[in-house]
Amino acid sequence: MPRVILNPHMRLCFTAVLALLAIGLRPAAGTPKCPAQDELLAKAEIVVEARVKSLSIGESGFIGTKDSPTRWIRADLEIKRVIKGKFLGNEATVYGTLYPPGPFMELTAMALSYGFDGHDTFEWELSRHEIGDDVALFSMNACNYRKFPDWAVGPR
Repeated sequence: MPRVILNPHMRLCFTAVLALLAIGLRPAAGTPKCPAQDELLAKAEIVVEARVKSLSIGESGFIGTKDSPTRWIRADLEIKRVIKGKFLGNEATVYGTLYPPGPFMELTAMALSYGFDGHDTFEWELSRHEIGDDVALFSMNACNYRKFPDWAVGPR
C-alpha cells in the first residue's frame, strides 16, 4: 500500500473531498444568499434595460494581491433605456470573477441572442464599486437586481 494513503493527514483530506462530493457542495455554498429580486430592485440606484454586445473571459489586466483572480469575465452592455435612476451613457462594461458565481449562463444566452429584436434585452442593476482613486467598475458578482427572459433562465 502506498505510504501516502497511510498518512493520517492525507486520509483526512481524502475523507473531506469524498464528503464534499457526496454533499454536492457548490462554489457559492459558503456565501450568503442574496435577498429576493423585488427587494434588490427597491434598493437599486441604477437599473437599465440592456443587451449583451460581447462576453469574454480573459486576463483582466488589474494588479491585485497574489490571491486575487487574474482571469475575469467581461460583459459589454448596450443600454437600451434607463428604468430607474440616472445613467448618461449608452454602453457599460461589467466585470465579474468565477467565484462567487454570477449569472454567466444567462449572460451567455443573452449574448447569443444579440440582434433578435424583442428577445435580446434584459433588466440589470449597474452596481458601481470603487476600487481606487477615481477608478470604479460595475460588478456582476454582487447581489444585483437582474431580470432575464424566462427562456434564458435555465433550471437550477
